[in-house]
Amino acid sequence: FYVAFEENVYKKEGAEIEVRHFYKEMVENPTVFPKTSMPSVQDYVDVFTPIVKAGEGVLCICITTKFSGSYNSAEDYPDAKIEVIDSTLNTVEEGIFVREAARMKAAGLSLEESVQALERIKSTGRIIFTVGSLDYLIHGGRIGKVLGGAVNMLGIKPMIVMQDGEIFSS
Repeated sequence: FYVAFEENVYKKEGAEIEVRHFYKEMVENPTVFPKTSMPSVQDYVDVFTPIVKAGEGVLCICITTKFSGSYNSAEDYPDAKIEVIDSTLNTVEEGIFVREAARMKAAGLSLEESVQALERIKSTGRIIFTVGSLDYLIHGGRIGKVLGGAVNMLGIKPMIVMQDGEIFSS
């Protein structure tokens, strides 16, 4: 993913800006809301091509389509073994899902077997969290401005549940 803190200043997360630095920027500049954009089709081509040329299969796990169009940018290639999954997950929950996929590969499961198992278990994932402020969720359009503003003004820290690719208050 690409992130920006200022107009037209995009940096590739993990390659040009470390995750820790990204969050430090958010803390040090609370009025500047970072923007993200999904990988381009060319980004996928650049990553997939050497793997496919080596005769390997590709398992591409994308964050929930409810938050990103990255799933739609990951294209299939003729005569290539590429599986693209909409994880319906995000954040640490998706990290656990990816680790499970890696565990399956290490255990000797085929790409097809892994995809079938991952499709079965993805709906069981959920994460419950709270945030210090709803500002980023409001600004990103994840929750309404009126509700978010009222909750912030009252100092309420709602429990938030992410399930099936969506955010719900609890």
